[in-house]
Amino acid sequence: MKPIKSILVLAIILGASGIAGAQGYYGGGYGPAPLPGGFHNRMGRLAWGFSVGLGYMNDNGSAVTCSGCDSQPLTGEFDFHLGGFISPRMAILFELQANAQQIALDPSDDVTLVQTLAMGAIQFWLTPQLWIKGGVGIAHLEADDNVNGVAYSPPGNGLGLLGAVGFEIMSGRRFALDLQGRITEGTYNSTDDRITSGTIGLGLNWY
Repeated sequence: MKPIKSILVLAIILGASGIAGAQGYYGGGYGPAPLPGGFHNRMGRLAWGFSVGLGYMNDNGSAVTCSGCDSQPLTGEFDFHLGGFISPRMAILFELQANAQQIALDPSDDVTLVQTLAMGAIQFWLTPQLWIKGGVGIAHLEADDNVNGVAYSPPGNGLGLLGAVGFEIMSGRRFALDLQGRITEGTYNSTDDRITSGTIGLGLNWY
């Protein structure tokens, strides 16, 4: 599935789940009242948090596989973001994300493929709980030999892209817990690789 189609599918799933059953939490303690439409007044506030997720990883459109594994391992994802709100519904962020998947497993060979991305991103709230995010920056790819402690292949650097959608299942002015889907892609001309990763996970955010 192409990245843009994956993002659209994730948006439909998350949006439908929120409309159908999630009522949200509009706490936040003392502070300005919500804006028209129920949006939190986060203008001028710091935004930071992290997310963890599981999903898949593709290389040039083909699934990344694991030699010697009994089953196909999932891709693990970790993200950290830091930035601030430039309007009540928009934040500019620095995103640091890592995706990792095991690609070889035997007594002498335990290799993990790791893609790390450092990006600038914009996050925009379509509704008080539903948001979208896009980013661009630098991607780094390497395969680490966990047995011998060396790089299994030369690392590569390239263009990194991010697309994400999320729904705040707990939503307050100063804190949100969200369910999110993330698509990242790194393009490496030196190794002729295009690594795409898609994950679904949970995010914790403070404002």
